[in-house]
Amino acid sequence: LFGGLGNDTLRGFKGNDTLFGEQGDDRLDGGSGSDTLYGGLGDDTAVYTGNRSQYSWTSNQGVFTITDSVANRDGIDNLYGIQKLQFSDQIVTIAPEEDFPSITLAVSPSSVTEDGTANLVYTFTRSGSTTNPLTVNYSIGGTATNGTDYASIPTGVIFAANSATVTVIVDPTADTIVESNETVILILASGTGYTVGTPNAATGTITDDDTSVTSQLSINDITVVEGKDNHAILTVTVDNPNPQPITFNYTTAPINATANVDYTSKTGTITIAANTATATISIPILNDNLNEPDEAFTVTLSNPVNATINPEGGIGEVIITDTWQSTLTRTLPNNVENLRLIGSNNINGTGNAGNNKIAGNSGINQINGRAGIDTLTGGLGADTFVFQFGQSTISTSDRITDFAINSDKIDLLTQGGTAMNAPSSFSRAANSTVTTLQNLVNQVFTDANGAITGNQGLGVNSAALVQVTTGAIAGTYLVINDSTAGFQSSNDLLINITGFTGTLPALGNIPVGNFFI
Repeated sequence: LFGGLGNDTLRGFKGNDTLFGEQGDDRLDGGSGSDTLYGGLGDDTAVYTGNRSQYSWTSNQGVFTITDSVANRDGIDNLYGIQKLQFSDQIVTIAPEEDFPSITLAVSPSSVTEDGTANLVYTFTRSGSTTNPLTVNYSIGGTATNGTDYASIPTGVIFAANSATVTVIVDPTADTIVESNETVILILASGTGYTVGTPNAATGTITDDDTSVTSQLSINDITVVEGKDNHAILTVTVDNPNPQPITFNYTTAPINATANVDYTSKTGTITIAANTATATISIPILNDNLNEPDEAFTVTLSNPVNATINPEGGIGEVIITDTWQSTLTRTLPNNVENLRLIGSNNINGTGNAGNNKIAGNSGINQINGRAGIDTLTGGLGADTFVFQFGQSTISTSDRITDFAINSDKIDLLTQGGTAMNAPSSFSRAANSTVTTLQNLVNQVFTDANGAITGNQGLGVNSAALVQVTTGAIAGTYLVINDSTAGFQSSNDLLINITGFTGTLPALGNIPVGNFFI
């Protein structure tokens, strides 16, 4: 039973009761049974029904035990903070209020730095007798959090016997968060065997000593090869890594690429861990299997937390190209349209089954378009163009854009892809004015040598050079027969070399080595 504020009268009646007078001058009557009475603050009185001579009591460290000699009446009570006993015939003072020690509280130093070596030391001091141990309660307040901003502390202290003081150490927890100064307030609370003195509270301050870091975000530009790179991986760089985590948003937007056709439109939020210099953004790239000009889209950074965005580097551009550029020998993987060899090393480039554009570098290159309708450019250097029977046919003929006569060469492979000899004979046919490739091939197979009167048909393992001078198919062509007599549309080669450099041989026989190896 609790009394609360003011001067209260509490009665327990039958049974073993516990009564709390709390503040004020209270009267506590436990009634029959063995009771526990707490007086609290003020001048408190325990009430008994019998005469003084019928009771005895003992004291142990401020706790009084009252024993009633009459059976089945007041029993044996324990009294805490009780100053007086009221019997039916008299009132006895057993512990004047002023006899309890008074507890005061102070802190020194009053302020410490968060990352420093000094701690806040709270000193509890008791007046009067120090003979016995004493437990004193206190509460914790302030803006700092117990167990987070400083090492965890309890809510009570124990004075050792014969000691007038006891301390509580508040050890700040170091962090890297830039924040306001925080306070730790200890406030004395009422308890048994003491009174709360003045000052009854002490405030210590934990001073933040973290330095604010200014971080700036930038994002790079990137070029990806459609069909080879499934994702565009952009890197976001922090110029000055921050001890705090950094977050930001990003979003994609088209330039001339089409969202969800050429790439997957995407937005998101990225968190860069504390003290970390980079993060990546991954945007899926979609392959349409079309040989087309470069396309582009942007990735824009926004809404940074614990950072700013570089005004010159907050937008990354992603270029989607169909052309893989390489300084090494490469074979195009499936779904990649084009290959450009760069640098000056003697390296090779090989296409796939698609319609490829393959360009050499300034070195000596071997270029093989393989299947598909391919456009081949050797570039500088004495290059070799590889053709396999069955792959540059009348329906899927390849073109060499810069064949250098007497410098570049053509290397033939069988239909199975194995090495073979150069043609056994090579000649230039008469110029033609036909309008279809089919008619051109028929004409060459009928007469492959323009310098001899009459028809000189294109023989097995032979090749002919021919020019079409007018019309839609005007240009220069090589027609190459395999080891089977007559024209085989699925196997014999037709190669367009329009755009060649050098002097075109005269009509008639041509040294095979001028064009073939």
